[in-house]
Amino acid sequence: MSAEENKAIIRRLVRAEETGDWATVDELTAPNYVYHNPRWPEVLTHEEHKQKVLIGFKTAFPDVKYNIEDMIAEGNNVAIRYLISGTHKGEFAGIPPTNKRIELTSLCICRLADGKVAEQWVENNSLVFMQQLGVIPLPAGYFHIKE
Repeated sequence: MSAEENKAIIRRLVRAEETGDWATVDELTAPNYVYHNPRWPEVLTHEEHKQKVLIGFKTAFPDVKYNIEDMIAEGNNVAIRYLISGTHKGEFAGIPPTNKRIELTSLCICRLADGKVAEQWVENNSLVFMQQLGVIPLPAGYFHIKE
């Protein structure tokens, strides 16, 4: 597939994850899908990723938005930098709802095969995320978080 076709697949996947359209997420994900994220010590399958990460996050942040800020495609790989924002309305990773807004940048490299996402590597700043939720305090005078 062309770079533009691969980018279109990733755009559809991101929108499906944002809206909770799990049927489209399933349609765009390869049967042998693998998810890599330093937050998880093990590699996740598609179903594990969907249940533990996608559905869990959408439940905790029902108004989540994924704003794609950059997208680069080469061969079968698409890299995206996107801004995640939302309000913490449900339990997340054992943290009860705080009703705080979060905003953090995430980086993802997606490998596609036969028109489906076969593998993802995701990196984001979990420390900033936990600070925005108020779980980890900032040192006095460090910087201001938008409310």
